[in-house]
Amino acid sequence: MPLPSTRFDLALPARYPAEAVLAFFARRAIPGVEQVAGSCYRRSFAFAGTAGWFEVDIGRGMVEVTHATADAIEKVRSRVRTLLDLDAPQARIRRCFARDARLGPLLRTHGDIRVPGCWDGFELGVRAVLGQQITVAAARTIAARIIARHAVRIAHADGEESCHSLFPDAAALATANLDGLGLTGARIATVQALARAVSVGEVDFDPAQTTAHFVARCTAVRGIGDWTAHYMAMRALRDADAFPAADIVLRKVLQPGTTLSAKQLEQASQVWRPFRAYAVLLLWRAA
Repeated sequence: MPLPSTRFDLALPARYPAEAVLAFFARRAIPGVEQVAGSCYRRSFAFAGTAGWFEVDIGRGMVEVTHATADAIEKVRSRVRTLLDLDAPQARIRRCFARDARLGPLLRTHGDIRVPGCWDGFELGVRAVLGQQITVAAARTIAARIIARHAVRIAHADGEESCHSLFPDAAALATANLDGLGLTGARIATVQALARAVSVGEVDFDPAQTTAHFVARCTAVRGIGDWTAHYMAMRALRDADAFPAADIVLRKVLQPGTTLSAKQLEQASQVWRPFRAYAVLLLWRAA
């Protein structure tokens, strides 16, 4: 029997940067779990022990949820708002950046900036670790290999379903065989250490915690540094002021022709507080 589907309006803010947000997700979409096609972002998810799907049509401002449990609709409704950062205080962000010699002109060129969120904090953490010191495309390829080997295939997904699997949970990845997927031994150790830490509650993605507490817990995991922890804080904890100062793109793009040190970039970023995460996305778009 087909799962029931429910649609609701997305109520996009005026001037929402749909193309930029979709492009961000498209570059990172993991085959089998996510898909970006046209103006739509689609992914699989689990709620109350049952798998389903949701699809966000940013072009039409609609969300369709396909799931056996009615309560899943409210979960998706809430999560989609953070996934797309629909409640970002754009007026305050514009006032903060408008007077800045570097960010002001970029903001006028690129318009509203959103910090894309994530569906699941642990999934984002794994993806952040996979992305250390390699390109986004390479990290996506490795993530796809992990899905092909270790994902839970959704029993009621038909042969035409693009998002046919669920991302493995922490307990599964803590002991999974990750050899031969393109990961170094050190990176495998970090993925599994993070999975174990999440499994036993040493690391969690509760947005109520302070970023300082979260970063301290994350960086206690061997192989996770400040960059990875702050990147996760930006997207999973929704900290508008999280700032991965070690990011090489940011260190190069702020003063073209010069590569700033992480300390210099951290100092330069102080004038963008409390919206440094939005400065990150703006500078990444300009790079």
